[in-house]
Amino acid sequence: MPSWCWFVAGAAAAGVAQLGFVADHDGNPTALLQVGADTPTRPVIARDFPHLWLEPTSGHDGRFNYLIARQPAFWRADADTLRGIDGPGYRYTRVLYPLLAGLGGTLPPAATLAGLMLVQVLAGGAVAALCATFARRHGLSAWFVVANLFNQGVYSAAVLLTCDLTAHALALGGWLCAEARRFRAAAALFALALLAKEYYAFTPLALAAALAAAREWRAAAWVGVVPLAPVLAWKAAVYAGLGFGGGGSNFTRPGGGILEAAAGWDVWLACVGALGVALVGAALLAACSARLPARLRLACAAWGLLGLCTGWTVWGNPADLLRVILPAWWLVAWAAFAPGPTTPASRAP
Repeated sequence: MPSWCWFVAGAAAAGVAQLGFVADHDGNPTALLQVGADTPTRPVIARDFPHLWLEPTSGHDGRFNYLIARQPAFWRADADTLRGIDGPGYRYTRVLYPLLAGLGGTLPPAATLAGLMLVQVLAGGAVAALCATFARRHGLSAWFVVANLFNQGVYSAAVLLTCDLTAHALALGGWLCAEARRFRAAAALFALALLAKEYYAFTPLALAAALAAAREWRAAAWVGVVPLAPVLAWKAAVYAGLGFGGGGSNFTRPGGGILEAAAGWDVWLACVGALGVALVGAALLAACSARLPARLRLACAAWGLLGLCTGWTVWGNPADLLRVILPAWWLVAWAAFAPGPTTPASRAP
């Protein structure tokens, strides 16, 4: 099946997830913004949406990405916007997704919300199409791509309007460019991925480590060093203007977040949490498999360890964990479908 068909399938899957979520909230698309009833975000966004859907909880990242999409230039953001963002010095460092969604802050409120939704749909399609390209390149069967359509992290990111899906699509593109030895293009895509979410540095760093082990120093520098410069410069500017803030409880000792969060899981969260534990465990096992290429083992180790060391604030809602370690699903699927040393390559999609 051609890549464009997989793109349509991936985009449709993300779009259907969003539509289903909206339908479950009385057809009100502002539910995707996840605005908490008793949060500083509420009065700011309520000015734009009189019929704003309010969550009984504190809400989620969509509300922050909306505010940043409306005012992406942090040095010009008004005081109400900054008060409405939990840790603006932390949130504004992940600027790419809201910047794209709001076309640099030029769109009106309803169009900005539509932009946040549309970017997720396009990113979902891009992920599926890139997985199909990867499968053809490595002789993996079409089931590899199908498996990635069931990546729960994709749907979690799509309905929570988080930056993970945008970063994931860009990182996949960077990986494919690096494998094709188009290192400058890879560096550009990885740099954009890091501006969407800095944790995606794990992917180019894993590739760079494999290249360095093969003594390809120049390529390793392009992939592992160059992409860091833009995000570090942007972070320095944001911290200088807004100060540090947020993200302090995201990490803990290995396994500590799982144990702390599991005490508060109900049956449903326990099932999703078990999926997260299985995914993290599978990534760490794949990292130890000698039959897999070094770049895959290193990437599995990086994303598996991220999940293992993630704090209770993320593991407390396993849907958060699945979108945080979204790439682990792709890496584990690659390891699962990779042809063995003496096994003929499966038919590509």
